[in-house]
Amino acid sequence: MDETIKQSIEARKNAFINSYEITDATLKKEIEELFNKMNELGKECKDVMEFESKFATSPLSGEYTKLYTKMASTCEMVSLDKMFGKDTSETKEEKIVKEQDEVKEKSDLEHAVDESMQPVRRMVKEEIRSELRKTPLGDIEQVSNTSSLFNKWLKK
Repeated sequence: MDETIKQSIEARKNAFINSYEITDATLKKEIEELFNKMNELGKECKDVMEFESKFATSPLSGEYTKLYTKMASTCEMVSLDKMFGKDTSETKEEKIVKEQDEVKEKSDLEHAVDESMQPVRRMVKEEIRSELRKTPLGDIEQVSNTSSLFNKWLKK
């Protein structure tokens, strides 16, 4: 088989294997069978142009697309670090601790933001009360407060 045809098939195969975590044995078998058929087609062609032309018009092209779509909808994508060969092996415990740290960090950040907003909230609340007192509703609030005060005195 022409070396360029091999590279073309290998590039397609790598798109499957390196992009997704394929754990389903049946799916792995389907992928292997597809690439065996593609290799057979490649052996029949004299160059990559002929291979690509035959592949594009053969049922293999549709089978490839269908299988890739199936894989993409059922398998989890591989992280970019793993895809490019960086060691990302973490134990389950390490992942849990990392997630807990992230949650705590987020919680600490939210608390800090909440604390820093307290003075602003108080100022806004006071400004709203001040403006409210200038309206007829302010008079109602004042009457209500006075009434409450009288009730407290009368109960003593």
